[in-house]
Amino acid sequence: MCPLFFVFVFAMSIPFRHAAAESLPDGGKPAVYLNETGIGSGYAWGSLKGNDQDMSIYPAFVRIGFNANGLFGIKSRKSTLQLTLEPFVNIVSGSEDGVEAGCGFGVRYLHEVASPVDLFVEASVAPMYYSIDTKEQGAAGFNFLDQFGAGLQYRFAPGKALFAGYRFRHISHAGLADRSNDGINSNAIVAGFSWLY
Repeated sequence: MCPLFFVFVFAMSIPFRHAAAESLPDGGKPAVYLNETGIGSGYAWGSLKGNDQDMSIYPAFVRIGFNANGLFGIKSRKSTLQLTLEPFVNIVSGSEDGVEAGCGFGVRYLHEVASPVDLFVEASVAPMYYSIDTKEQGAAGFNFLDQFGAGLQYRFAPGKALFAGYRFRHISHAGLADRSNDGINSNAIVAGFSWLY
């Protein structure tokens, strides 16, 4: 979790350019540049200790992706390594209702499997507020939402794409709070629309 965060912070310190911006003097592209904005939602499910009723989570998020191929020396036209920001507000429904709200910092690797379809794998960590008291995490408050997943992106028109995938979710405060930290695991199916640059 920490190495991923430090790689992201390092990359964020590099000046960004929009992909449509002028090329560098040598004709190349900047090491990191904005290449995607998107919106998404989905459904997640899991359970809490001591609750007969499963919880349902309804995510709502914005995706901001930065092509980092130049930073990591990736020259293939069929592969893209993105650094991502994903602010979110998720509605939680179950024996107790609440919200998850925060911003994910992550990476997504896309590889074209058959034009115009890309396979992707992704991972992120999100500092967040969890509004529900649980046996696993104690009182409501600060936590991290770690997500790992895979899916497909379909480029259906120039500059436009649909994406869908599965995410494994883990909530923990990493021992940074003075309360229980057993962790909460859940599964999610997400989908959305992206503008590509």
